Amino acid sequence: MLHKGLSEKRVLELREKFGENVIPFKEEATWLSILFSQLKSPLIYILIIVGLISLILKEYFDAGLIGFVIIINVLMGFFQEYNAKKTLTALRKILKPKTIVIRAGQRKEIEVKELVLGDLVVLGSGDRIPADGKLIEGMSLLINEAILTGEEEAVTRTEKEGSSLLFMGTTVISGRGVMEVIKTGKETEMGKIGKSLTEVKEEKTPLQIKLEIFSKNLAVIVLFVCLVIFILGVFHKENPFEMFKMAVILSIAAIPEGLPIAITMILALGMRRILKRNGLVKTLLSIETLGSTSVICTDKTGTLTEGKMKVVKTDFLDRKKTLLALILNNEQRSSVEVAIWEYVKNEKELDPQEVFDRSKRIYEEPFDSEKKYSMTINEAEGRENAFLMGAPEIILSFCQILNEEKNKILEEIEKWADEGLRILGVAFKEKGDLKEKKEFFWLGLIGIADPIRKEAKEAILTARRAGIKVKIVTGDYRKTAERVAKNLGFKLEPKNILEGPELEVISEDELKKRIDDIILFTRVTPHQKQKIVKVLQEKEEVVAMTGDGVNDAPALKKANIGVVVGTASDVAKEAADLILLDNNFKTIVAACEEGRLIFSNIKKTVGYVLSNSFAEIALIFGAVLLNLPFPLTVVQILWIHLICDGPPDLMLAFEPKEKLLMAKTPKNIKKEEILSSFTKFLILAVSLAAGILSLFLFWRLGIREGNLNLGRTIAFATIASVSLVYIFAYKNLKKPIIETESFFQNKFMFFGVAYGFLLLFLAIYLPFFNKVLGTIPLRPFHWLLIFAVALFITLIVELVKIFSNLTTKKK
Repeated sequence: MLHKGLSEKRVLELREKFGENVIPFKEEATWLSILFSQLKSPLIYILIIVGLISLILKEYFDAGLIGFVIIINVLMGFFQEYNAKKTLTALRKILKPKTIVIRAGQRKEIEVKELVLGDLVVLGSGDRIPADGKLIEGMSLLINEAILTGEEEAVTRTEKEGSSLLFMGTTVISGRGVMEVIKTGKETEMGKIGKSLTEVKEEKTPLQIKLEIFSKNLAVIVLFVCLVIFILGVFHKENPFEMFKMAVILSIAAIPEGLPIAITMILALGMRRILKRNGLVKTLLSIETLGSTSVICTDKTGTLTEGKMKVVKTDFLDRKKTLLALILNNEQRSSVEVAIWEYVKNEKELDPQEVFDRSKRIYEEPFDSEKKYSMTINEAEGRENAFLMGAPEIILSFCQILNEEKNKILEEIEKWADEGLRILGVAFKEKGDLKEKKEFFWLGLIGIADPIRKEAKEAILTARRAGIKVKIVTGDYRKTAERVAKNLGFKLEPKNILEGPELEVISEDELKKRIDDIILFTRVTPHQKQKIVKVLQEKEEVVAMTGDGVNDAPALKKANIGVVVGTASDVAKEAADLILLDNNFKTIVAACEEGRLIFSNIKKTVGYVLSNSFAEIALIFGAVLLNLPFPLTVVQILWIHLICDGPPDLMLAFEPKEKLLMAKTPKNIKKEEILSSFTKFLILAVSLAAGILSLFLFWRLGIREGNLNLGRTIAFATIASVSLVYIFAYKNLKKPIIETESFFQNKFMFFGVAYGFLLLFLAIYLPFFNKVLGTIPLRPFHWLLIFAVALFITLIVELVKIFSNLTTKKK
């Protein structure tokens, strides 16, 4: 049917008058609210109380330093959280929903925000309705309005008065239509209730939840130890308030309160890196899961192939009728339909747009990946014709044709499929019940080429080397899919292939026995994808499944990682976790690689931060047990907190990938402990060694020599220096430092170490800080001892790594 739509001039006038089609959604938390939220930590409350008590007792410097630590803590927490939020907000803005409109008689794709009143929007299965409107042409349009009404049951919309209204945010479940926009933006029903249609979601991941619980449990342990230190100190006749202050400050220095924010930052950085590699991850949860993906079930078209369709072969019995079918049974919505339209246009026998506009569509069954064909009944020049287009073997089953002819056609299909062509059959009917799927007249075949992506073969090899199984799950004809799979380097035997009809009837138990051998699934329907995912998950696989249509949504939700191409339906995008902005299989593998890097960096960060936390406790606890003076003062502990719990905590978040990262088998993050036995032992060994050696230096050079300030300065410098040196051993928890690749690539690490030593040297060599911190300048000999301890602790880390590797090899 002919629809002209608005002119571009009229569109500009209307947009000037009514503005863009956007809903003003609730803004992200402002920088001010994020800043004040940092003050909600119980640890900050305790510091404030201690600071106030210090003021009352006229210990002004202590109070001032505590205030300074509060400010630094708040600012560091703010910058980390603000940057993470900014990353997520930037990702949200990348998702630009699009829609097809008719303007000046031509169809064009525009951003949803560019819609104006009076625009004609072309709707199809899986689309989210972009504005409020009135249906002016529709065929079997089924709409899910649950987002507005809460009712899951879909409703039918027609052109009739009272049944023609469509609302922004609702979803087309099936059918096709043209809608005239009557309300946009905040004037829509969705705009009035203020719901956001944002795609990027922010939620706590299992790993974050685990870490928060762990941090709380750790806080209880630290507080208990500090309580014991307080009691022992009072027992040894120490000043109760000084002991209270020491216990509180020590607990604050030991509890890694910044760890959850650091992890969020690592995850957000990972999202940004994946975006640079053309993947848009919608949730932090997905980032974690990507790293443990063990099976990728990928479609063929557009991900393994370029998606640049071109008609390269035809075999028509009635050329004129076939060209007519290719025009009238065509919505120009998919790459296949666009390729067919271009083919007809280039043949120059008919003007496809003119033919389409002159005809009237009176019935339609849109293409459905379950039934694998589309059908239209059109009225043109006073006559009605039904046209079928789809999978050739299915179209043939609707045709009245001799067995001999049918066999010849099937042979031709096999031959074309062996060339890797995508094949469609075309048929028509002009008499009898046009809706009935029988007695159609066979018109011919169309062969469409879709070249394999140059990088697909290498990406598959990378995935397989990483222990990730790759399975092709396609709706295409078996021979076509086989040819493509072989060209991609797969060696196929009969046991490696399973077709849709057999998949339909096979039991899940039988499939479970065979699925490890199956590489290629052909003629698969969307509901069968769910069966594949379910069986793989029962075998404890972590599954990434690709899809693009409305019917793929359940399988995408069922999979551990739902993957869609950028051109997928809105419903599929809604269900997905990862959107491929370049529609490329290589991007899935890249996202898995980044997921592994993120988990690796999280493990390093957690291990490093916790190793820092316990060294001071070990030192103080040892001194109290031995009835020695405190090796560190309250202000020195606070200064160490500034050195070690600032930028150094985040340095490992920027570590580049290790060379053999994709040579390891996938690990299930749900089962993988963030603190392995190796990491726990490392934390214990580092903390005890640092504490004991610092205590020894304090006793030997301070207490024994009768110079308490010197002893405290050396203990202070040792505890602060050790973590700034052994961090380099944490760059790779599997290899020795000398074998670490890209040693100098992480510039942030060198910045963090320089920051730490700058604060340390200021505290030791600046007279003002000597006075307030109770430190004295150290001689080169002292620094030799301090760095000897630091190198010894680093050696301990290296020896623990070697022992862990030997144990792993034995297993």
